[in-house]
Amino acid sequence: MLEQDGVEEFCAAITALRVDHSTGLPARHQPITLLWGLGRAAAGHPRLVPWTDARTELRRLMSRYGRPGSDPSPEYPFVALSRSPLWELDGVTGEVPQARGSKLRQWLTAQNPRGGLRNEVYSTTAVDPAARQRMVDALLLRFFDGEDPSLLLHDCRLTDPVFDGFGAMPGIDVGQPFPDRRALAAARVHRPNQAGICGTAEQGAESIVVSGGYEDDEDYGDVIVYTGQGGRDPDTGRQVRDQELTRGNAALVTSLTTGASVRVVRGAGGDPEYSPTTGLRYDGLFRVEDYWSERGRSGYLVWRYRLTQLPQIEAAPQPTMPAPRQPEGRQSPARTSVTTQRIVRSTAVADFVKRAHDYTCQVCDFRLATPTGAYAEAAHIQPLGRPHAGPDIAANVLCLCPNHHVLFDLGMLTIGDDLTVTSRAGGFYRERLREVASHQVGREYLAYHRTHHSATYIA
Repeated sequence: MLEQDGVEEFCAAITALRVDHSTGLPARHQPITLLWGLGRAAAGHPRLVPWTDARTELRRLMSRYGRPGSDPSPEYPFVALSRSPLWELDGVTGEVPQARGSKLRQWLTAQNPRGGLRNEVYSTTAVDPAARQRMVDALLLRFFDGEDPSLLLHDCRLTDPVFDGFGAMPGIDVGQPFPDRRALAAARVHRPNQAGICGTAEQGAESIVVSGGYEDDEDYGDVIVYTGQGGRDPDTGRQVRDQELTRGNAALVTSLTTGASVRVVRGAGGDPEYSPTTGLRYDGLFRVEDYWSERGRSGYLVWRYRLTQLPQIEAAPQPTMPAPRQPEGRQSPARTSVTTQRIVRSTAVADFVKRAHDYTCQVCDFRLATPTGAYAEAAHIQPLGRPHAGPDIAANVLCLCPNHHVLFDLGMLTIGDDLTVTSRAGGFYRERLREVASHQVGREYLAYHRTHHSATYIA
């Protein structure tokens, strides 16, 4: 173990760090970088990390735990800390630049130095938990006084596992009211005091607030067609410029791809049928099932997301069809009352399409064999739920492998009226979609799918 004097020197070096107070509070980039390094020591990970690898991890931490509105740029702390007795850069040729901005980024890209705790700091904190905790306490006192850094410490491997911010909030019941955004943030149900989406593009969305702030929002109770953030006049609530697929908007797309649930909070300004009369209310977990871009009421491009409430109780399966005869399906899928309202998909239609193609993907001809038989997925071309209202009939369904089902739903895979397959994701796929005599695909549904995703991937 390091003697007491050594620990005091390390803590004194933390106290001596130059800190940016431009926002009125100490910036967090340097402490986050040091906590990341201490976490590597605690986990026994290599001391020095190449810049190109460290950049990704540090940017994620700074995006999530940096001061609101701050630039999550790890370049400066990764270099500036080397001027303290706590940190070092290895593999540097020539002088280390002092400036921020593009010159520093260019230098780091060219040099790609390795950075991390100095050897004496790393070796001590790796084997001496008490010394490591002293340094952690010094960082928290200096930079996080009066705040709760538990999630940051967890992400840095410096504490026992805690709630990571996603899913149901421990101790918070569905329907629990909150008087204002400050109380909502204090309970960590929705952490931002202003933004309607809490999350990052890397990890997904933790929570959203539906409070009538965007004119294009639609609330149906168990289904929400939510408008992304950005481009809105805060006084009138009208869109004044196009939205971009960044920040919280990108976070909701990540939640769609991972399938992670999103906490939904409704405010008094939302649809009066489903919103509280005052304050805000936590209304449980929803799942992002679709997203797209379109021109909103004010004529500007907005991103929209279809979220459905969880849990969804599945309807009892229909009997297996005795013969591969195409079922009628439903032009307007029915709804049944369960815990919430949900669309009842025709299991017979999905079974028919998969059997018609012998459980073989229409895009890549792959037939997935499992111990219990072949497996394929039925993908609706025009989605069934609001606001798409696609029919649950065989002409609106494709038989796809899991990979191409995901790509199709995200618009990375489209199909022309002549059945030409276009993939933005690469990989193997047929030039034309395979059809069989017993199952013909409706071209009008393919056209809807293409139009729906036409603005999603603008070159």
